[in-house]
Amino acid sequence: MAGEFSDAGSFKALDAVTGRATVTTATTYLALLTAAPGDTTTMAAMTEYAATGYARQTVTWSSPAVNGSSIPETSNTGTITFGPFTAGTGATITHAALVSVVSGTAGSILAYWTLDTSRTPSTNDSLQFTTGNLKITCD
Repeated sequence: MAGEFSDAGSFKALDAVTGRATVTTATTYLALLTAAPGDTTTMAAMTEYAATGYARQTVTWSSPAVNGSSIPETSNTGTITFGPFTAGTGATITHAALVSVVSGTAGSILAYWTLDTSRTPSTNDSLQFTTGNLKITCD
């Protein structure tokens, strides 16, 4: 599932490549969304899933490499599990976003994905992204 950079993510990448800003290691988190974000969507405006048992999950990334289409990409290095959701289910999850904070709205949306298949979890369901399923490319 290929994602795309938001404006905030693009700005960070350009700062790093041009040497305008120092690149430091940062923890990133995956958020589940019930509506499509856009390039300029803020954390306060994103429509995050809100069932009991839901929390943003840490994501680790592979070293960038050229894929079979000759495009540089990175992907998640481990399975990411959300849930089990114990109450408040019923909303349909359609998107995911890579964000810079574990909770709250003080951070940035760095990248986002449209899920290949939307999901409407039931009570006691979990949702997983397997290793390598989330991809970010630079073309």
